[in-house]
Amino acid sequence: MTKHLTLLGHRMTRIFSILLFIGLAWGQDITIAVFEFENNGLEPFEVRQLSTRLESELVIVNKYKVVERSKIDEILKEQKLQLSGCVEECLIEIGNMVGAKKVIVGSVGIFGSDYTSSARLVNAETGEILKSANYDTQSLRDLLSFGMKYIAGNLCGLNIALPKNNLSKIVVKDKRQKRVEEKKLEEYAAKRHYSKTLDEILDEIEK
Repeated sequence: MTKHLTLLGHRMTRIFSILLFIGLAWGQDITIAVFEFENNGLEPFEVRQLSTRLESELVIVNKYKVVERSKIDEILKEQKLQLSGCVEECLIEIGNMVGAKKVIVGSVGIFGSDYTSSARLVNAETGEILKSANYDTQSLRDLLSFGMKYIAGNLCGLNIALPKNNLSKIVVKDKRQKRVEEKKLEEYAAKRHYSKTLDEILDEIEK
């Protein structure tokens, strides 16, 4: 009985591997175009870097054929268009022009103290949103190093899990800012010449 179950398990593993290979091979026949994120508060070079990283992560996943950015730029030049003035319908049309079956569009920005990114995988023929992925964090470095990997994986159906320490949900303070705050507290306490709890000092500073 145990032997039969073991053989069945090996057989199911082989079948799953074959189906996975077929699925990936089929997916690689689909071409996608990745457009630069819409900017909502970041520096232009930061948006370009995040967009480039997302494109790179999609190539690493290797589920789709990714259109070269130079090909998109060539179409924009021929049509005398600029991405900054292009709405989603316009981007989908450009995707069709470069032979893409699907396009990825999205935005990055700042909301309060959070860096936020949202991306959508869209059918270039029908305009239907096929998948979407969001990532929020209080660290721009985390958005670049893990956020783009997370978005790329989830748009490709890999269901990437958030890190165990959940960097996207905790407050990540800049070290220099932390040192400035500590020094400010020390100077304030020394000037007053009396001892108070940290909460009391913070309350007075915020007044």
